[in-house]
Amino acid sequence: MPESIHQLAAIMFSDIVGYTAIMSRDVEFGLELLRKNREIQKPMIEKYNGKFLKEMGDGILAQFNSAIDAIHCALEIQKKARDEMSAKIRIGIHLGDVTIENEDVFGDGVNIASRLQSISDPGGIYISESIFEAVRARKDIRCELLGDIQLKNVDHPVKTYFLKDKKLLPVPSSSKRKELIGLPGKPLFKQLWFYAIILLLLLGIAITGKWMLNTKGSSIRSIAVLPIENLSGNEDEKWLVSGIHQGLIDEMTKVKELRVVPRRSTLKYEATDKSIPEIASVLDVDAVVEASVIRTSNNLNLQVRLIQAFPEDKQLWNQNYNSDIQNVLITYTEVARAIAEEIDISLTPEEEIMLSGSHLVNPVAYEAYLKGTEYWEKQVEGSLNTALQYFELARETDPDYAPAYYGIAMAWGGKMQGGYVPYRVAGPKIIAAMDKAISLDSTLVDAHCWIAIYNTWYFWNWDIAEKEFQKALNMNPNHTYSLAYYAHYQAIMGQPVEALPYIERAIKLEKQNGLINGLYGMALRHARKYDEAVEFLKEAFAEFPDEMIIFSTLRSLYHDQHMYDEAINAGKQYYGIRGDTATMIALEQGYKEGGYQHALQRNAEVLIARQDTSYITPWQIATLYVRAGMNDDAIEWLENAYEEQDVNMPYITVDPIFDELRDHPRFREILKKMKLLE
Repeated sequence: MPESIHQLAAIMFSDIVGYTAIMSRDVEFGLELLRKNREIQKPMIEKYNGKFLKEMGDGILAQFNSAIDAIHCALEIQKKARDEMSAKIRIGIHLGDVTIENEDVFGDGVNIASRLQSISDPGGIYISESIFEAVRARKDIRCELLGDIQLKNVDHPVKTYFLKDKKLLPVPSSSKRKELIGLPGKPLFKQLWFYAIILLLLLGIAITGKWMLNTKGSSIRSIAVLPIENLSGNEDEKWLVSGIHQGLIDEMTKVKELRVVPRRSTLKYEATDKSIPEIASVLDVDAVVEASVIRTSNNLNLQVRLIQAFPEDKQLWNQNYNSDIQNVLITYTEVARAIAEEIDISLTPEEEIMLSGSHLVNPVAYEAYLKGTEYWEKQVEGSLNTALQYFELARETDPDYAPAYYGIAMAWGGKMQGGYVPYRVAGPKIIAAMDKAISLDSTLVDAHCWIAIYNTWYFWNWDIAEKEFQKALNMNPNHTYSLAYYAHYQAIMGQPVEALPYIERAIKLEKQNGLINGLYGMALRHARKYDEAVEFLKEAFAEFPDEMIIFSTLRSLYHDQHMYDEAINAGKQYYGIRGDTATMIALEQGYKEGGYQHALQRNAEVLIARQDTSYITPWQIATLYVRAGMNDDAIEWLENAYEEQDVNMPYITVDPIFDELRDHPRFREILKKMKLLE
């Protein structure tokens, strides 16, 4: 009989998150990951006076004589795994009896450590009460109680803690906490008795007519998809994670009965420590979707969870999807269908058609499109040029890929809106690209929205704009940009007050979007609700100081209310933020020399003088001259703006700044040419 040694030891068990899934797709990559893991952990274990016992699959078992050494070792392993492997490790640590026999180890310490590891968060460290008691006096080690957890093959609940490190370790979600201390893991006979009691109770309620329990989540009609967790650990693939996030949202918004929060409003909840009910309360939703992704080469492993927020947060559904990138759109559709079924939403025939339009994508074209979108969102000239290059690459790679053309149109639209190119250059390119996108895929809600926007502000085709806005809102009644810009369209058409309910719906859906806040402030100004607009935009500017539309609208509001000191200061700040020192100085000196109107005249002259070196919109000059009281000059520049097809010109009907020009014959002639006046 071999000799056995019994002792009390701190046992650490760790494994690589997603290793099995990785190996199933890429054996060489999986083996390389295992080698790196071994190279990191062995020296760390020795550094902290531990003993490397053995490998168990993708896991490593180690023994320490000190609980403190075990914890410090675990923390350093997590940091190195993140920094050097771009991977996440699950670690469990327990202080208990072990038996060492023939250089192998057995016992309670090993079993509980391995079970703690199996329930740990990716990148997390779970410890038992015995470890906690040994380190609780240490100020450099922070722990928090999870609860009494029934671990698999352990005959008693184990009081479990997780280590806290704000910069390194994840915090278990409230839904996971509830899951861990719930039914899973309890002896089968206890579960059966529990379910039998619940069944009898529900049967009694149903018989008495008091059936009110929602077992399928049918009360869920609003959802927020939280930012996707990238378990691959590659920070260079932000474009992919953002694309998956937007892709899931786009598919779910095709279910009209379901309100889905726009992506931008959810971004601040990336790596948050807020609970599901807290997030749901702020976003005004019934449930959230959490997802994580692991990418290996062209393969994706997507884990999706639906979590009800109220009356308590609990997981209703989860599913793992394995596919290569060419099937990714089909995966998004499968997720949308599964969630609709889970919350008892019956798809309409129209929705069935929209959710059956997914097809295979060329991985190279899809990657180029997502990268282009990431650059497009920055909305500065250099990024727009890079975005256009990626969108063109997507088109060249797959000439039948509709989003590529949509991206091309958006890039040229951004260049035109930013004043980097005039309409005569960008306009034809936008029209051609958008027409091609819609001809390839008529279900692109964003495309219909932007066709409506372009036909309003760039092409002045009012009837087409109305029809496209209606198409977009019919496909998705909660499409934020369609609601916001349709409100502006209605104001341009002479109904600024009637337009407010649309923009109010948009701001309710996406209060965290700086652009929507700016558009709402503009809509209030167009409706002549000046005081309300000023108060709203002051708060919005404090939250979104980089959103220029908020700042420029505030400046206009100060002019409308004859608050000239405030208007000048706002103008100086505006040009200061843009780095335009010359205009800022001219505005300040002009105000000192001759007052408000002279300052605006000087402002206009500086901008006119640089027309040979940069594109200055005629509309901008016209607004400065009308503020300066130089109405004839303002009219002349408005005529130039008409000839240039200036994108701001549609606001000529509703902007209060032109109220004193409305009876001017030349002003009315412009309106007639634009078909805004009979």
